Amino acid sequence: ERERGSNLAFMFRLPFAAGRVFSISMLDTLLYQSFVKDYMISITRLLLGLDTTPGSGFLCSMKITADDLWIRTYARLYQKLCSSTGDVPIGIYRTESQKLTTSESQISISVEEWEDTKDSREQGHHRGNHRNSTSSDQSDHPLLRRKSMQWARRLSRKGPKHSGKTAEKITQQRLNLYRRSERQELAELVKNRMKHLGLSTVGYDEMNDHQSTLSYILINPSPDTRIELNDVVYLIRPDPLAYLPNSEPSRRNSICNVTGQDSREETQL
Repeated sequence: ERERGSNLAFMFRLPFAAGRVFSISMLDTLLYQSFVKDYMISITRLLLGLDTTPGSGFLCSMKITADDLWIRTYARLYQKLCSSTGDVPIGIYRTESQKLTTSESQISISVEEWEDTKDSREQGHHRGNHRNSTSSDQSDHPLLRRKSMQWARRLSRKGPKHSGKTAEKITQQRLNLYRRSERQELAELVKNRMKHLGLSTVGYDEMNDHQSTLSYILINPSPDTRIELNDVVYLIRPDPLAYLPNSEPSRRNSICNVTGQDSREETQL
């Protein structure tokens, strides 16, 4: 979209597709149009699902459970809902986990241990060569100095001597492990600061758990799309009161017929 010169590239990003980001330009457009067009507020409420027009359907959702996995595909789900309840599915909200598998985490940990042993050997050799140090150097924190040296060495290192896909795989696993460890350190700093300020850290752990997942929306997916456990399917459900006005005239006619028969009997008497 950027190569074509379009200004809608933000619509194809994952945060926007997951509903976590709202375009401020869209809000500005609706605001200044509402001063000129009186119906813009009512249309916006209809688009957001706050209001419904008489006889129209409304937006709802259903969650895929283990009992619904026999449907398998989106096409069969569409056919089942349309034939049974009249609901029309329009999209799927899916959440996937970004956690590493067991084998990948073991490989990453082994690579990390190999680097730690190498760093410890280099630091031991460095201490042997520089035993006579000044008092100012001894007052520094060795742990912080060690971490800074490790991060500088990791940034400058091009990677282990592996060829092909193995080197790329180990590099990607190492980056994932570094990002996860850095996130854990930041989380601990924030939690300690919250405890120091007397704030509760109950909901903070739940917020960190959501950061390890990726949520996105599939709008009108292909018929062969597999439905998965805990998928949220958006539905357009018909108005349950839409069929009541059709039955009211027949009821009124029957009442009129009964009253007409009673009046005829009274005139005959």
